[in-house]
Amino acid sequence: MVNSQRFDGLFAGMSESNAVELLNQPSGELDNPGVKYIAATRLGACSSHESLEALISASTGDREDIFDRITRRKSIEALGRRKDPSSLPVIHEALSSDDDPTVVNAVDALITIGLPLTADVKTTLLTLLLQGSAAIQRVSIQCFSRLDVDDCAPQIAPFEAHTDYLVSGAALAYLVRCTGSLERLESLSARLSDITVGIRRAAVIDLGDAGHEASLSALASSAVSMPLRAKSALRILGRNQQYRLNPFLQAILIDDPRLLAYPSELTPPLSLDSICDYLRHRDEGKQYLGANALLHLGSTEQHQAILDIWNEHGSDYGVHYLITNVIGQLRLQSLSDLVIEALNNTEPQYAKSRIAAVWACLSLGLKDTRPTIERLFLETHWDALKQSCFSVLKQL
Repeated sequence: MVNSQRFDGLFAGMSESNAVELLNQPSGELDNPGVKYIAATRLGACSSHESLEALISASTGDREDIFDRITRRKSIEALGRRKDPSSLPVIHEALSSDDDPTVVNAVDALITIGLPLTADVKTTLLTLLLQGSAAIQRVSIQCFSRLDVDDCAPQIAPFEAHTDYLVSGAALAYLVRCTGSLERLESLSARLSDITVGIRRAAVIDLGDAGHEASLSALASSAVSMPLRAKSALRILGRNQQYRLNPFLQAILIDDPRLLAYPSELTPPLSLDSICDYLRHRDEGKQYLGANALLHLGSTEQHQAILDIWNEHGSDYGVHYLITNVIGQLRLQSLSDLVIEALNNTEPQYAKSRIAAVWACLSLGLKDTRPTIERLFLETHWDALKQSCFSVLKQL
């Protein structure tokens, strides 16, 4: 949910009053009932009592209409972001819903709010652990991990052998957190080299929940998206108000594709066309392999290949990030204008490109960008970007 806040600007065009009105209106009276989902998202970024009441109302009671169910799920997520204790009763009520995504969002909301669990809610979560779907089991265990409930090891231990990797991974993370077991930590870390990208991503999240610094080196070299790895590394390290970068965290943020450990089953691209396909792939392992291939092209080909890919596919935010990254890694002064463009791009979907741009400014020695990076450091609420700005400003 923290990351979703970076996209609040996408819904800023809807006024708060309009969002309240839409959320309170019956779905059957709307030409496009899906707009209530957007309204709930918008109100998650508000602070008024009226908007809170609208979200609480939309979060109350199971719904038959599919649009109302979806709206309820999003409203519960928004309540989590609001972090108002008065919303806890309706969130607790949602734990008994017959709609699995509603239950998952309710537990996530408890995690986001961050208050200690009451005895009754803890009992409810343990019941969900035994009776719920794999998604509910996973988020319930994550709740115990993230809210530092450290006395449930006997109930959670059987789930480390669960056939669903999402459940077993969460259980392993909880048990590592409680016991410090390096054997379990190694089992989790081994998943970072799995061919299936979903297993790798889940392992990154689980290692963040496990909270053991011994996993930082494996996270730094994992072929999984930089923001996800940075989020887990920051969870492990805790908030550091001095912004003193751990070397593994710094490696994650610099994100050199040449230093990553790729699953052995993934083969590198062999042509410029296949490099393009890799950069646009949904598996970050292939994306990074595409970037790695660009980094190893002959110098006579690199400049034009990068420029062509930027011009043809730069609107793809994954490609946009990787090309910005590659320009910095190669110190291509001739393409520094693209770095400055990425640094100044405020569209939320390109946020991670600004991290690559900040580091590229250091690599390219673009001292004139210092005021922009200073302003970005002061304004951003994203820890990964703030950490990058601080470290680069110390060296630029």
